[in-house]
Amino acid sequence: MIVEAVLDSGALMAYVHGVDRIGELLFRAAENGFAVTVPSTCLIEAYSGLSVDEHDMLRVLRLLPVVLVDEPGVDVHGPDDLPIIGGMAAKSGRLGAGHAALVAASLSVAVYTSLPEQIEAVLGKSWPIIEV
Repeated sequence: MIVEAVLDSGALMAYVHGVDRIGELLFRAAENGFAVTVPSTCLIEAYSGLSVDEHDMLRVLRLLPVVLVDEPGVDVHGPDDLPIIGGMAAKSGRLGAGHAALVAASLSVAVYTSLPEQIEAVLGKSWPIIEV
């Protein structure tokens, strides 16, 4: 399945709080047969910023067939995303933003975020960034 967007922590929290832009993206993904990727660090950040009562919404999101969770490569002898995510996190100011930027760059897709300046700090102002 082709991935067309990355949701960062702020976008995940926006989804939980009913922001239409995320729901519309997910509907378009289902209707048009593309996927949306969620970095695992962004999920962790979103869970940490939500009340326990709101966690079920993230679980529902994770169960959608158009949502793919990205786990970083952690093989010190092979694909190892951790140093790259760490460097991008240092530039962006947040771990989830660093992971989202890496995933977006590796897939050449847009990032949905509530803090576009964090993604811009890593990928530049010309990158497709959709503020939610």
